[in-house]
Amino acid sequence: MKTCRPWSYHNGGSWPTLLWQFALACIKTGRIELARKAVNMAESKLVADRWAEYYDTRNGKFIGKQARLYQTWTIAGFLTSKVLLENPEKASLLFWEEDYELLEMCVCALSKSSRKKCSRVAAKSQILV
Repeated sequence: MKTCRPWSYHNGGSWPTLLWQFALACIKTGRIELARKAVNMAESKLVADRWAEYYDTRNGKFIGKQARLYQTWTIAGFLTSKVLLENPEKASLLFWEEDYELLEMCVCALSKSSRKKCSRVAAKSQILV
């Protein structure tokens, strides 16, 4: 019989390889300082933990023997984040026209005024690059 382990491996862990996607989203939504904070926090932790594969989101520790060390994709995610923060204009290389439709839906959904008419122009106005 399997037991439910909601915070194990694929169920709620934090994967450092996804840091670049978080940084990209922050750049695109004008929250570059949030990305900088996350990357700075991750930098010391990742180096100290020898570039672990993933972390437990409840306690911030890498997860025992299943967290593989010196993971190339962890290092790549971190380095890509650093490049994006040093050169935010490069974010446009990772963003396609179709993404504006999704961004428009998010901007409209998060708008404080539900009566405000949302448009592609409104969505694009939320983007720095």
